[in-house]
Amino acid sequence: MTLTSATGCNKLSKGFTLIEILIVLIIIGIASSLIFLNFSSASSIAKNQSSFQNAFNFLTEESIVTGNIIGWHANNENEFSYILDYKNTFIENLDNPYSNNWNNLSQFRKTYQSSDGSIIDFENYKEDLPLIIFYPSGENSGGIISIFLNDYIQQITINTNGKIISEITSD
Repeated sequence: MTLTSATGCNKLSKGFTLIEILIVLIIIGIASSLIFLNFSSASSIAKNQSSFQNAFNFLTEESIVTGNIIGWHANNENEFSYILDYKNTFIENLDNPYSNNWNNLSQFRKTYQSSDGSIIDFENYKEDLPLIIFYPSGENSGGIISIFLNDYIQQITINTNGKIISEITSD
């Protein structure tokens, strides 16, 4: 004869079965892996934003300090900066210590939307014209860079006053 309490539990059985413990461990493992994946994608988004922020801040400061007009150019494989004259013709390349951020994004589709609304797909962009121009006054021509990642789109908005805003939208 077994003794049961008012709740229907057997007073002689204590603890959990092995199957119950395994199920709980599996659930904890799945939940922690989902949290880790979300955290790693959020940190890569933050790294992209901060690397663009650093690169564009450098170009803004360089333009102000030197008094030069600086153009930022990008295509699907790389991005680079150069000094322009007042007719927007190339004078010389500019070393930007933050220009390596583009290498991590080469496998993803990228577009640029200028302030006039025209959209350029980096895969087909073969022009030698700069996409963003930085002026000695601290302003720039602005625009929106969209990076189409696996499950979402990262939009980096470069305001004409130099402020950069990064937004994530679903695909």
